[in-house]
Amino acid sequence: MSTRTVPEGRAAPGTRPGAGPVRSRPQRLTTDPVRVALGLVVLGTGVLIARRGQLPVLERDLFRLVNDLPAAVLPAVWVVMQLGNVLAVPVLAVAAALGRRLRAARDLLVSGLAAYVAADLVKALVGRERPGGLPVGAVLHEGPAGGAGFVSGHSAVAAALATAAAPYLTRRGRRVAWTLAWTVAVARVYVGAHLPLDVVGGVALGWAIGSLVHWLAGVPTRQVRPARVEAVLRRFGLPVTGVAPAAVRARSSQPFEAVDADGRRLYVKYLAPDRHERDRLYRWWRVFAVGDVKDADALAPLHHQAEHEAVAALTVERRGVRVPSVLLARGADRDAVVVQEYVVGRPLDELAAGELTPGLLREVWGQVARTHAARVAHRDLVAASVLVDPAGRPWLVDFGNARTGATDDETAVDVAELLASLAAAPGSPAEPAVLVATAVDVLGDAAVAAALPSLTPLALSWETRRRLHDDPARLRAVRTAVHARLDLPDPDRPAFPPAGPAARVLVTAGCAVALAGPVLVAGAGATAGSIGPQGWRWLGGALLLAGAASLARATAVRHAADRRVSVGRALVLTLVARNVGLVRGRDGERRARARLLERAGLLPPDAHAAAVRTALAGLGGSAVVAVTALALAAVDGSVPTWRSPATVLAAAATGAAAWVLTGAGQLAARRAGSDPAPPRVPRPTGPREDRAALFGWAALATALEATVLACALYAAGGRVPVLAVVAGYAALRLLWTALPAAGLPGAPEVLLLLLLGGLGTPVAAACAAVVVTRSLTTWLPAAVGLAIDRRARPHVLPTSP
Repeated sequence: MSTRTVPEGRAAPGTRPGAGPVRSRPQRLTTDPVRVALGLVVLGTGVLIARRGQLPVLERDLFRLVNDLPAAVLPAVWVVMQLGNVLAVPVLAVAAALGRRLRAARDLLVSGLAAYVAADLVKALVGRERPGGLPVGAVLHEGPAGGAGFVSGHSAVAAALATAAAPYLTRRGRRVAWTLAWTVAVARVYVGAHLPLDVVGGVALGWAIGSLVHWLAGVPTRQVRPARVEAVLRRFGLPVTGVAPAAVRARSSQPFEAVDADGRRLYVKYLAPDRHERDRLYRWWRVFAVGDVKDADALAPLHHQAEHEAVAALTVERRGVRVPSVLLARGADRDAVVVQEYVVGRPLDELAAGELTPGLLREVWGQVARTHAARVAHRDLVAASVLVDPAGRPWLVDFGNARTGATDDETAVDVAELLASLAAAPGSPAEPAVLVATAVDVLGDAAVAAALPSLTPLALSWETRRRLHDDPARLRAVRTAVHARLDLPDPDRPAFPPAGPAARVLVTAGCAVALAGPVLVAGAGATAGSIGPQGWRWLGGALLLAGAASLARATAVRHAADRRVSVGRALVLTLVARNVGLVRGRDGERRARARLLERAGLLPPDAHAAAVRTALAGLGGSAVVAVTALALAAVDGSVPTWRSPATVLAAAATGAAAWVLTGAGQLAARRAGSDPAPPRVPRPTGPREDRAALFGWAALATALEATVLACALYAAGGRVPVLAVVAGYAALRLLWTALPAAGLPGAPEVLLLLLLGGLGTPVAAACAAVVVTRSLTTWLPAAVGLAIDRRARPHVLPTSP
């Protein structure tokens, strides 16, 4: 290793001789699609409220609060309001082009014009009156405005422009841009042109469109001038010369190299304040999708981040880990630096296949073992974070995301990241079996087994995911090698023998009768006619709530697992298990969920224990919701008088037919072959806070499903108190969860019809509400699970009807 004066012509790690500064290339942020989705959700919710035809009291009061401001405010407001005028779009785009910001000019022009056109389309769809045509006592400071009110075109254009400009501005500039955008929105309320919901919908629309443009075209990577870095180092007492960008890969910082007064070559990490890891939405998305934030200190002050990286590096250095010596770690509000001695070497992913020997891999895993023994998790341990010096010794670098006092889960992520990163390296320099064998030899069976749940794309770094995108089989090969080396059962082994055509036909017929039964009871015309023109907004709300209920159940499954499982994977396994349960029954659904958790990386006993916890949480959550809703209804005095249902015989006949057909199909499926015996399940244990979160999410899922029934009932014209509906639905769900026979298709439909009829709901409305609720909470999720099951790996769970 050479850490002092380097002979002229020696290249930086991983660079070509004579390589210049790294050019800025557009990048696509994972949070932009999330912004698009959130913006559309807010817009869709606004559409449902606006089409209701009634002005909420809160919206009216907010309008009067702003609209009644004195007329003296108009001149200043009018000037700012022009930023939402469509003419501002080309003006700002030309200004950006004249400033040589061609990408910014493009984004401003496309986003602004698209927002203007989209706002007109939404106005034509919704057709909501402006305040001048509503009894709100509007003061029209600019005179009457024509056209529809929802959404505000000015607000949409202003928000789209602010979103488009954000990546090209500093943090302070972004705050100014969004302050102006919201000022335009409030100004439209002040002049009496729009109601508050109009401008909120417009801002959501513009935000979604600007984010979509960024996702399609990419956003620039911010660069800092070497002169600024040199000035920062001098201010912190380290005079240097020859500051130049280091041609190395870096994502959370900007790398430079320099030479100090003693002639030592230095590696300088410049921590900028505008990294995308500091975006709160990005962090919330990581927590939701994976349960982990790679850079836990990104929101801390910059000098704290620099000092934390230095502490982590010094901690592992004292434990014998080869890391570059830290010479300086300081910062201020706007920038910070970490300076280390320069290590000449090449990253692991740039070594030739013959150089990455088992001996070198054992050396690398030895450095990782020492790091974890110090209770430090690197948290970005990609192959590029390990340098091999000319003497063939590995060095760990870049502790910017490190966590001191790390847990076993956090150290397991390091193992998974390095395994996946090495397997995804260009040219695949190491075989997965060799990677896994060397890791097991050094770290032990338990450490490598604990890494299995994190061997999934969402849990890995962006760089590793990008490389695996072209060849996802590499990650599967690593998982297979881990299972083979640890003698674990293949998670892709079939969970059940084939159900057989007779079972599938019977179950399909039973499901069809169960779905059609309520329609036959009231008649197709009466059932469909019960949903009037205003009922469709309630159906839209029911659809959103059903999606939220599915996410809540997936989150409960995630908390039931001992190891990290992403919400996306938990949602998929929940949907597939729902479909499997139609053929295999409640026990089959539980065992299918356990097998899918094995595919997510859990060991068989842990997977079956998680399935048991999920079932118990469903029981407990339903009981909590039922008791709570009933108590609140009693206190509120909203418990209706029970009436004798008028649809007992007809509903019972169709439900019994569906129940018999489905039960016969499940019996035929069990007789088609003996199911493999599941492993012995340990008693469910876990931290108290995990159990509380598990039961909390399960209860929330039940409450959301009950609210779906209430929305469907209101869409059909029923006017039963919501608390009574929630209490009744939760009690029925508790029943058919505790008694599997009560949950067979046909029985839930009959029980729901009896419940709604006893609460005084007309027959047609009750039948329509049951069809909508069961379709959104059972049949649609099962259909999606069937599609996923057959498209992903039909040989794994060959149970679909």
